Amino acid sequence: MRLRPLALLALGVFVLAAGLAGGVSAAQSIRPAPGAPDPKLMVLTPQDVGGAKVTKQGYYKDNDFPSVISYSREFEDGGVGGVPLPYVDSEAEVGTSAASTARYLGTLRVFVGTKQGRKLMAEALSSEFSTGGLVSNLQVGKPRNLGVGAGSFDLPMSVRVLGLRTELHLAAFRVERVLGAVIAVGAPGKRVPLATLKKLATTMAARMVAELSPKNTAPPTVSGTPAVGQTLTASPGTWSGTPTSFAYQWQRCDATGASCATIAGATGQAYVVTDADAGATLRVAVTARNASGSATATSAPTALVQASGAPVNTSPPTITGTAQVGQTLTGSTGTWAGNPTSFGVQWQRCNASGGSCVNIAGATSGTYVVTPGDVGSTLRVVVTATNASGSASATSAPTATVT
Repeated sequence: MRLRPLALLALGVFVLAAGLAGGVSAAQSIRPAPGAPDPKLMVLTPQDVGGAKVTKQGYYKDNDFPSVISYSREFEDGGVGGVPLPYVDSEAEVGTSAASTARYLGTLRVFVGTKQGRKLMAEALSSEFSTGGLVSNLQVGKPRNLGVGAGSFDLPMSVRVLGLRTELHLAAFRVERVLGAVIAVGAPGKRVPLATLKKLATTMAARMVAELSPKNTAPPTVSGTPAVGQTLTASPGTWSGTPTSFAYQWQRCDATGASCATIAGATGQAYVVTDADAGATLRVAVTARNASGSATATSAPTALVQASGAPVNTSPPTITGTAQVGQTLTGSTGTWAGNPTSFGVQWQRCNASGGSCVNIAGATSGTYVVTPGDVGSTLRVVVTATNASGSASATSAPTATVT
């Protein structure tokens, strides 16, 4: 049975009794593997205990608990609301599984619920300091429900410090495979209500949930041609936190990709584009879930949805040749869906950065001979594809600046 929190409690009482700074004999300092949940982010902060001073913190491995990584942070001279807490320690231990952590918490509660278990704990505490002088009358109470998840409990203890009753508490709880503990020592002669321990544990448990819940590391993507009657397919993206399921929701946005609204019933990984989507853009929102929580990420919007049957550009036009006066540039039509029956070409002159483009009069063939009037500009080609259902245009990237 792990006794490390009990030793911390004893150290806290010793600080109260003798006014000496104490510490934990931390095991070898280690840190979480990249991408693993970091218990440092799950424990209490100085602000949670009234701006208390941090006296010790660090990673460690627990040889008794089946943990992957653990973290502890100790405070002095803090408090919660009107409850002074001269000593607080919070610990988060990431276990190997939710099942093993639940078993450990259950075993710990059974242990402290027996007379023999409480006697052993009292002996462990007593071994840390003398109880015949400044500190006396050590007692370990029965565990009581904490109300922070299944199996959570608060173990009240007390000693007399210089004749004043001083409360000690161990609050234990878990979120999935993380075991949380808050160890608190009250001011001599002051009560430490259960609500105080519950507030600290609830704050810490919320951080455990946030750290264990899925987090998006690369956004979802949409593949397929954005045209009426075509099928788009969503990829969920990349997530940490080992999601166990993904939910999809397609959204219709305006032409700029903004003002997105949910499309009723469009909750599959694939979506067949409808007439209502023509002229709009589409995106997908993916919600990843695991036992700890959920998170949502959205894809970038698609290109404008083309009307039913009209050609759809799937690869833009390109320009080959050298952008120099007297040289001939050749434009390709690019690649199109929708079986275009004809193509129209229009060359454009743009500024040096590729903007402010205007049509070049008469430049409507697949080739263009660069003229002196193009010097200092860039050039691009616009291709319009047409079939019986309509037409659509696509533009090449600009050339280098004409010399």
